[in-house]
Amino acid sequence: MGLALALVATGARADDVSGSFVSSAPAFMTGFASDAGVLTGSVLSSFTGKSGYDIFAVQVDGFAVADLLPGLDDYYYFSAPVLSGFHSITVFGKAYGGSFTGSYEVMAVPEPTTEALALVGMLLVGSLVRRRLG
Repeated sequence: MGLALALVATGARADDVSGSFVSSAPAFMTGFASDAGVLTGSVLSSFTGKSGYDIFAVQVDGFAVADLLPGLDDYYYFSAPVLSGFHSITVFGKAYGGSFTGSYEVMAVPEPTTEALALVGMLLVGSLVRRRLG
């Protein structure tokens, strides 16, 4: 019985992936591999006086992300489900003595087999307890 519970507790689950970046390049791309999950992240820049970084566009896996703070300061936020594989974040812009910063995280989604194993384990324990009480 202990082995069955250990198998249920250690069901297949992928590791989360995260990272951050800073750059002042006119075109910057970072890539990473992950299992299926939910990708969230942001890219931002700001101006202080006449120096800063003007972001023209941000793309995640080739899809454009909207600027949530248009003007001198830029803020791009994204959140979307992704499949297992290679993913990229690309930033286009121009440096005026400044840089931009960004971060991302892929939260792994548990596989259905993990939940099924947990359910089977709970049913097994419940039936054993019922048998001993009855």
